[in-house]
Amino acid sequence: MWLFSVANAPAITEKQALREALRHYKLTPDKDVTILQTGGEATRFAALTSGAIDGAMLSGDKKVLAEKMGYHVTIDLSQLPIYYPVNGVIASKKFLATSPDVAKNFLKSWVEGIKVFKTDKELTLKILAQYLKISDRDVLEKSWEIYRPVYKKLPYGDKRAVKFALDQMSKEVPDPARLNADDFIDNSILSELEKSGFIDHLYNEPSKK
Repeated sequence: MWLFSVANAPAITEKQALREALRHYKLTPDKDVTILQTGGEATRFAALTSGAIDGAMLSGDKKVLAEKMGYHVTIDLSQLPIYYPVNGVIASKKFLATSPDVAKNFLKSWVEGIKVFKTDKELTLKILAQYLKISDRDVLEKSWEIYRPVYKKLPYGDKRAVKFALDQMSKEVPDPARLNADDFIDNSILSELEKSGFIDHLYNEPSKK
């Protein structure tokens, strides 16, 4: 039996995504693989490299560092037909109704940041180095290559991911049948930005050097 580490309770969908991935490969969670909740990626990385566990859910720089140490990817969730919430912006309906301009300006900044991340490699590596506290360019470049396709030009909320989360919560909330993924997604502002040409303009404007 393997010991596999995931994040603590708040990242419940991550744990469930791993369970689905194990089933995809004909493995039985808690029988073939014991899943432990140990903390964030730094904690999981430390547990893996110390030999306390056999595997861990890692991404970005921690995944690259593990591979450089000789560890191998056994499950790549990005290559499986499993959709779960990873990146997103959450706000209450009341906030969107009372502060639409704030929400719109925030999303404009967000999609502009995504554009910079996807198209300005050197600036992005500089920022990653600052916040990840890493100077190894190889690790930084490979981390960027991992995340670059993850961030979408049009980061619309994904109904499949929300449905996955709701399905996992069905035993914890009253009357789960009434929960509809569409009720938790509001793509109206992003749709407005797309139709206005704002996003296309971002990607067509010359790079600032």
